[in-house]
Amino acid sequence: LIGACQARPGAPTCEAVAGQFYALARADLESATVDPGTHRAVGDQLPAMRDALRDACKDGAWSADVRSCMASARDHAAMQSCQQKLSDAQRAALEQPAGP
Repeated sequence: LIGACQARPGAPTCEAVAGQFYALARADLESATVDPGTHRAVGDQLPAMRDALRDACKDGAWSADVRSCMASARDHAAMQSCQQKLSDAQRAALEQPAGP
C-alpha cells in the first residue's frame, strides 16, 4: 500500500515536487527586491518549506496527476493552480504550519 501513490511509472516523486517548489521559490527570491536581512530570513526558511511540502505529499498520498502537475509547474501561479487538484483534506494538511 505504501507504494500505491507511486504506481504510475514515470510519475514524479514527492521529492521531485518539493525540489521544483524549492527551485521556483529560490528563483523568486533572487529576483525579489528586498533588503538583505529579509532575503536571508526567507532563504533560511526555504529548506524547511521544501521538506514540509515533501512530507505533505507523501503523507497525503498525492496522486500522480497532482505530482506531475506540480513537478512541471514553471512559476508560483502554476504551482498554486496544481494545488486545486488536491482534495480538501490534502490542501488543509498542506496549509498546516510545520511542527517544532
